[in-house]
Amino acid sequence: MDRKKVPVLVGVGQLVNREKTPDQMDPLKMMTEAGRIAAKDAGINDLTGIDTLYVVNCLSKSLENPCEKLSEKLGCTPAETGYTGIGATAPQWFVNRVAERICTGNSELALICGAEAFYTHGKALSLYQAMLDFYAENRSRVRSSCVGDMRVPYSVLEERYGLVMPLTMYSLMENALRAHWNMSVEDHFRDLCSFCARSSQIASRNPFAWSLKARSAEEIGTLNETNRMVAFPYTKLMCSNMTVNQGAALIMTNLEKAESLGIPKEKIVFLRGFGDADDVWLVSERPDMWASPSVRVAVNQALDHIPLSIDEIEYLDFYSCFPCAPRIAREMLDISREDPRPLTVTGGMPAFGGPGNNYAMHAICRMVDTLREKPDSFGLVQALSWYISKHSAGVYSGSPGAIPNIHENKDRAKLKNEGYQPVNVVAEARGKARIESYTVLYDRDGEPYAANVIGREEDDNRFIAKIKPEKNVLEQMTREEIIGKPGRVEYDSKDALNWFYF
Repeated sequence: MDRKKVPVLVGVGQLVNREKTPDQMDPLKMMTEAGRIAAKDAGINDLTGIDTLYVVNCLSKSLENPCEKLSEKLGCTPAETGYTGIGATAPQWFVNRVAERICTGNSELALICGAEAFYTHGKALSLYQAMLDFYAENRSRVRSSCVGDMRVPYSVLEERYGLVMPLTMYSLMENALRAHWNMSVEDHFRDLCSFCARSSQIASRNPFAWSLKARSAEEIGTLNETNRMVAFPYTKLMCSNMTVNQGAALIMTNLEKAESLGIPKEKIVFLRGFGDADDVWLVSERPDMWASPSVRVAVNQALDHIPLSIDEIEYLDFYSCFPCAPRIAREMLDISREDPRPLTVTGGMPAFGGPGNNYAMHAICRMVDTLREKPDSFGLVQALSWYISKHSAGVYSGSPGAIPNIHENKDRAKLKNEGYQPVNVVAEARGKARIESYTVLYDRDGEPYAANVIGREEDDNRFIAKIKPEKNVLEQMTREEIIGKPGRVEYDSKDALNWFYF
């Protein structure tokens, strides 16, 4: 084993600032502090030797040249820097890229940082506006300075129907998952509440969680002024909480460098395998609204490095912006719903907090702390971007193994080999049709005001449609299963929209 080519994590730093005071840290200050905490954790006296610096995209505050400014604050002059666009795979994706650089001898000491301060800055720069700004033509200069995947995650047609915000997309996928499991609306809602309660209990034991209160299933499912329904079947307490001040950082190096720096053996955690994969990019074109086969591709890439089966991984942390995300990952990896392993060691984004694109950094830090206590165990961190559109995965352990095999992840686009091809979506639909999935949206008073459906025409073409906002119809859609129900779809040329009628 060439110790210069073995990627290891040696320092992790997290912080949470729950107090609303005038001197609260902004995201760049939080990253600086998190980086220094990570250095202290590793026993590194200064960060001047950092040769690779990566920063996760910040949504709560627009950052210009964050890598350059962070380098100045930390006193380092990295040869390699990178700032991502929007996408929550970024932390694990950066870990994977650093591993490649270490294995090819291009990096000896790397720092990865990220932070959000929505609690301080409020939502003046909303997620929706940040998305629109980032993909607007006048932001091409900013996009050209970013690294990673810059594709627009939604189509013009999806945007026409308001299928842009993650909440809307994930509630569509959640309802499709319920139908796939053949669960009743009532049983599914109870299952959702129990799942979120278990994650909340894990978050309550994490000192860096935004909420340290363990909420019960009953509390999560009870509708009131502070916990309204937001998009059926999700209550507010089931959704990622972005109104947080949280930051995290980690330091990577090679095993030989770690030993030369005198880093204690018990501090070293090994990246044993990693992988990345893309799904069919547009949600409306996916054959199954409840599925994401690419997570299997990414995780299997990571496991094949070792090799291990998913059943041999003791600790899991699946990305958890909305409840369907980790449960779809579980489904795709053939993990039984009765499997006793929690799907998070961190606590999930509704309870732990959803610091923009940086949640997976906290998950990796938490996994490192977990494996330091159980060095012979293995842990898997899976991150995703957008609407379960792509995945990055890493397998970690406190014990060393073979050097991960570096490759170009050529399986990223090979889902066609699994027969998973985009379906045809028509803009103008007419005639008999059936519903594949749907969502009902609620206003701030908890009243339903709109609904979208995804469906198929008789010839099996896919369409997107709206439903007339009649309160009795919208309420019916939340009480009984309508997926699979027949109806008709009509295209209205005046508003350029399809309308579905039962």
